[in-house]
Amino acid sequence: MSAVNIMPNAEQFQASLKEYVLIYTPDYSPLWLIVAGVLLVGMLLVLALHGFLRYRFATPHGGSHKEEKLYLYSKAVRLWHWSNASLFILLLLSGGINHFALLSAHDTALLVSVHEICGYLLLVCWLSFVLINLVGGNGKFYRIDGKNWLQRVLMQIRFYLYGIIKGEDHPFPATPNVKFNPLQQMAYLGVMYALVPLLLITGVLLQNPAFIPADAVTFKAWLLIAHQILAVCSVFFIIGHLYLCTTGKTPFQTFRSMVDGYHRH
Repeated sequence: MSAVNIMPNAEQFQASLKEYVLIYTPDYSPLWLIVAGVLLVGMLLVLALHGFLRYRFATPHGGSHKEEKLYLYSKAVRLWHWSNASLFILLLLSGGINHFALLSAHDTALLVSVHEICGYLLLVCWLSFVLINLVGGNGKFYRIDGKNWLQRVLMQIRFYLYGIIKGEDHPFPATPNVKFNPLQQMAYLGVMYALVPLLLITGVLLQNPAFIPADAVTFKAWLLIAHQILAVCSVFFIIGHLYLCTTGKTPFQTFRSMVDGYHRH
């Protein structure tokens, strides 16, 4: 059902919304959503504690510290990054508001259109990301080096859990050839080459029911739930990503990298 078609009959749209969109209310919250909510609150508490410990035991940087800059993020990468981030925010907001029925029928119908348009724009954005990696040289940063891989991963985990709080130097500083540390590399690979494609595939299928057999009702229901779970996973990633971006020499040092392209350390 298209949002454009139902706009003149917004009340009918609201009444029939549950036929193809799961509406979550205090009276109906599936177990997976409750678990996700608990995990989200737990994650926020853990990050708050981690941030407090970083602040509490932070090592002051004297005036002699000289900030070094390394150009790592091209204009194409930065344009893709901000486009991708903006679309994700719009998709999460529009999808979340719709599934929790937070607005009127008319506004919900508008958000359905916003969600559809942003979904297709995200598909274009993802294809641009793949193209940048294939022809722009950015793909080399996503190739995992298997040599001592587990040891390097454990070193990075220790740094995040302990070393960063004590003010230790980063075990894997960014270089022109290695932009990401081992955990970043795995996370970005998983998100950009698994989570996002699955989100796009499930979204396109849900938006185009003709691709699914008419009698596959159970499949459609599970497809929608899978799409929502993937969206929740993206929320966890975004929160973790934003928090780790505050772990530079200053809270906003890393964010500046995606403005002017220079990694600072």
